[in-house]
Amino acid sequence: MLTIKEIHSKKEIKDFITFAWQIYKNDPNWVPPLIMDTMNMMDKQKSPFFKFSEAAYFMAYRDGKPVGRVTAHVNNMHNEYRKVKEGFFGFYECLDDDEAAVALMKAAEDWVRSKGMLKIIGPENFCIYDEIGFLAAGWNADPATPVVLTTYTPKYYLDHMIKAGYQKEIDWYAFKVSDGFQIKEVFLKIKNRLEQRRGLKFRNINLKRLDLELPKIKHIFRDAWDENWGHFPMSDKQFDNVAEALKIVADERVCFMVEDGDKPVACSVSLPDINPSVKKMNGRFLPFGIFHFLAAKKNAKGLRTFMLGVEKEYRNIGIDIALVVETFIHGTAAGYKWSECSLIVETNTKMIEPIKKWGGHAYKTYRLVSNQL
Repeated sequence: MLTIKEIHSKKEIKDFITFAWQIYKNDPNWVPPLIMDTMNMMDKQKSPFFKFSEAAYFMAYRDGKPVGRVTAHVNNMHNEYRKVKEGFFGFYECLDDDEAAVALMKAAEDWVRSKGMLKIIGPENFCIYDEIGFLAAGWNADPATPVVLTTYTPKYYLDHMIKAGYQKEIDWYAFKVSDGFQIKEVFLKIKNRLEQRRGLKFRNINLKRLDLELPKIKHIFRDAWDENWGHFPMSDKQFDNVAEALKIVADERVCFMVEDGDKPVACSVSLPDINPSVKKMNGRFLPFGIFHFLAAKKNAKGLRTFMLGVEKEYRNIGIDIALVVETFIHGTAAGYKWSECSLIVETNTKMIEPIKKWGGHAYKTYRLVSNQL
């Protein structure tokens, strides 16, 4: 018999998190999440997300054994900023069990509907700037292992969504350039032109003085991403969490700020792909996971540019291309073998077309799905 239960206790939430090991136990490409980090993320007393949001957590059981899980949440800041009534689901994992999948999604729908929502979208864990999407293409990509802060899901999850009545909402792409790629001369000249003719200054972000850099990054973020699908202004506490992550993971050699005089106008932040080392931790820092984590940056072979933004009045003059080229040049010099630029929403053609022109190719696709309530 199938039952759906809303869970609350700390033990139940830990079981919710570790259920994923049952899904991926034979999949060599899955990267286990860090259990303690995910516990903190889902803790409604600790996570900054819950300062402006609410959520419910559901588990599916068949004959008393867990077969699936999902969260349902309402992001009030998203709804206020976008002037919509949209709920979300996230953290979806399920055995290949159509009945359980449909029942889980109905539980999520019923919960967000009870909050007055008219539509449900997902997966988002928890918001657009966390891990999002079902993998829709790229299971056999190189690397097939998900890059840092991206998701990995079985193919049959998309079938589950269709059976539950969901349709594609929007796709996001990951673009890749590999070591040995030759950048065209015309793209190499863009930075010099911007410096000499426009007086712009390109420099590395100082991660040791992130307290001074963060307000500049925040300023660019709130302007540059304003028109992006699903954007809402992150809270100061969320930005503080991002800053803490940057201090630990980011490589200063491939993080750039562009300034016009004293005014910050663009930035890009790239992260070493630490996931191959994180995978060896199997979700735990102790007793030996910490050693894998400490070696992660040193052993990383790839990069992910996960934040790149240009203020509106400085667009269409080549800053975005210059930043991507700078990342590739300096990343190669630092010993990285490949670079990923992600996630880029399919409607952002002003970013996609230049990346294609200078040689990047979309090698993975992540899909958000939705259902009207």
